[in-house]
Amino acid sequence: MSPRRKQDPKPAGPLRLIGLAAWRGVGELYDSEGLTHAASIAYYALLSLFPLMLLGIYVLGEMTSDTADRDAVVRFVFRYFPRQFAFISGQLEAFQTAPVTFGFWGIVALIWGGLGVFNAITSAVNHAWAVEKKRSFLKHRLVGIVMMICAGLVLILGLVIASMVRLAETRLAPAMAGSPWWIDNFSGEFGSYIATALLIGCVALVFYFIPNTTVRFKDVWPGAILVGVLWRIALWLFSWYAADLATWNVIHGSIAAVVVFLLWIYVSAVILIYGVEMTASYARLQEAAIRHTQLSKELQA
Repeated sequence: MSPRRKQDPKPAGPLRLIGLAAWRGVGELYDSEGLTHAASIAYYALLSLFPLMLLGIYVLGEMTSDTADRDAVVRFVFRYFPRQFAFISGQLEAFQTAPVTFGFWGIVALIWGGLGVFNAITSAVNHAWAVEKKRSFLKHRLVGIVMMICAGLVLILGLVIASMVRLAETRLAPAMAGSPWWIDNFSGEFGSYIATALLIGCVALVFYFIPNTTVRFKDVWPGAILVGVLWRIALWLFSWYAADLATWNVIHGSIAAVVVFLLWIYVSAVILIYGVEMTASYARLQEAAIRHTQLSKELQA
């Protein structure tokens, strides 16, 4: 009988690694104090909300004088929330009707006030990756500023998209007159899909650039896509759960909208940190699979 031919070991399939990483991410989320970091992100998001709103309105005001374009961007931003919170929309209307001018130090103060949520996200991502060497105080703040600038660029991108949509609606308005109801529904769903795709892209960039360690770009996409899918499901469920704000008013009174806002940001932060944990686990499993394959080949040689 001829000796059996040695076969090269087959590496673990990507779907198997993704499933295993997704399962490990659940345990890591709890064991690595991910829920505490999510609460920190929600807290700093509330503190940074109005400085970021003022900066956003200032940027939009510098980019365009068309009120309809600014309103379209604001409506697009509200797609990331389960409902239009009155305390946010009311303050936005107040900022728009009575614009405030800022000097140099005023803008610096707004930037510093808005950095809180970005610094909290940076700390949570690096903690999930268990980085050995943390950034210095200045570098940590610099990363937050870069994230804020990127958020501003996303806002400008939203302005461009809103302008293109308005232009298309103006051009196609005569042809769309008397169109079936499903066409209007399709345009709304299309906007939701764009919002989800934009979220996935931003999350992938956060997963790649924020950790103070080496990350392969191809390793961030499974976690980023999973975050987008989970966030979309959570948005649908939370919108149904928080639809009747009167029930919340019975318990929390006048601050019910703030409580709902904090709870939604907390849920979103938990999903984000879970995605970080899943991405870190997936990257480690990929490295382990590669090392195991190479070791097996050396032993069989």
